[in-house]
Amino acid sequence: MPKKKDYEPQVPPDRAPPCHVKGCPSPGTYKAPLSKKSHDYGWFCLDHVREHNQKWDFMAGMTREEIEHFMKDAVTGHRPTWNRETRTSDQYTQMLHNALYEFLNPGRKAPKPQPHLSAKLRKALAVMEMEHPYTAKELKAKYRLLVKKHHPDVNKGDKKSEEMFKRVTVAYHTLVEHIKTH
Repeated sequence: MPKKKDYEPQVPPDRAPPCHVKGCPSPGTYKAPLSKKSHDYGWFCLDHVREHNQKWDFMAGMTREEIEHFMKDAVTGHRPTWNRETRTSDQYTQMLHNALYEFLNPGRKAPKPQPHLSAKLRKALAVMEMEHPYTAKELKAKYRLLVKKHHPDVNKGDKKSEEMFKRVTVAYHTLVEHIKTH
């Protein structure tokens, strides 16, 4: 049969208060909770701390629902949490950027946040060498400029230019559709 492991004293016996159990002459070198409140504890001798810990039931007096709620809440260390649906990571990122901008630029408000653009739209804007927001007039002017630059008739046999011409055409139609729907 394995030997019982002794607790390590939390206070040296010469500096320990008396044991919490009335009439016990031993020093209270072991700290143990007396109630569920984090600041409510007592000091016990080794024999009495063992006895106290055997009888101690943190969940005493709690209903099954309260115990289940406590266990579920313990996962987050009993700190408040929010549903993921209430705020998205994009909103938190934007809040952080605004706070940092205003901290680094005192007296100036952060610029308005850009709307969330899909990867397809961001790629199309990059191909067209443009940034959001854009107007139909700006898009058409940029498209004409890039088509003239990369048209196969102008760049006879240049495969890179021909590929770029195709990409510009696809990007233009993607951005035109975006303007029509928004």
